Amino acid sequence: MSQCDMRTLDKDCFDQAEAYALSKQASDLVALRTDAAMQKMLDKKTSSGRRRYTSLAMSERRKRIVDTAHRLLGEGGVAALTIRRLGTEADVAQRTIYRLFGDKDGVISATVIDRMIEVRDHIARRNQTYSLDVVFAELAWMVSELERDNLYARVVIDFVFSPEQRQIEVRELTSVAHSRFLAWLAHQRTLGGVRGDLDAEQIAETHVMHEFLVYRRWSLGECNAALCRLELHACFLQSASVLLTGPVREEYIERLVVLQQEIAQHRPDVWLAALNHRQGTQPVECAPR
Repeated sequence: MSQCDMRTLDKDCFDQAEAYALSKQASDLVALRTDAAMQKMLDKKTSSGRRRYTSLAMSERRKRIVDTAHRLLGEGGVAALTIRRLGTEADVAQRTIYRLFGDKDGVISATVIDRMIEVRDHIARRNQTYSLDVVFAELAWMVSELERDNLYARVVIDFVFSPEQRQIEVRELTSVAHSRFLAWLAHQRTLGGVRGDLDAEQIAETHVMHEFLVYRRWSLGECNAALCRLELHACFLQSASVLLTGPVREEYIERLVVLQQEIAQHRPDVWLAALNHRQGTQPVECAPR
């Protein structure tokens, strides 16, 4: 199964409309369903005879384990996270980790799920309608969050492109981008100018992978935060314009042209290569950036 197919799994657990609903109640429902998905995953990894721990002390231990795992993943990736080291640095018994999460993969999934719950809660609290400007503002905020937690972010972005299938993590990581696109589309349909003969879901899924290619470039150090924001905005405009018609489509394309010019200023080598290709001239060697 490809990574693109993973996003189609368990859609009933992640109603995209709820993820971006305009009320606190919808935000709570998303969190509850996410928790339910995590528990379902853990139930598969642990024996049916094990107890579920709900005490305040155990909840505190769980948080300490997840926070420590988050840090260890950022410091050294998946290889740096072992149950023994996690137990030592979180100051909990190894058996407690196994009881709560099943195994190392269960811990990794928990770090991603908890982080994405925080992201969705933050977005839901904004209580905004998904105009293009709101989409751009949210994408800019996402980049600021990548920068704030850059070590961990670089590790989990790799999950989307890893040959090792991590269905739960990939579904969680891509859910926000997928929901954002559908929320924008739902709003745009109320304004008109949206084509009705295209498969919007397929376009949304393709867009999500394009968005994560931009995140991937950031994680590899191929673009800084400023360029990442511009490329995310351009990526969204390009995907969205496919679904639009008439004046609104022209408006999106005009904004895309402006953004591409700004991106070219950040990437002079790409700009000169494209210019030389159009003019049929020899490549011009660029000064080091």
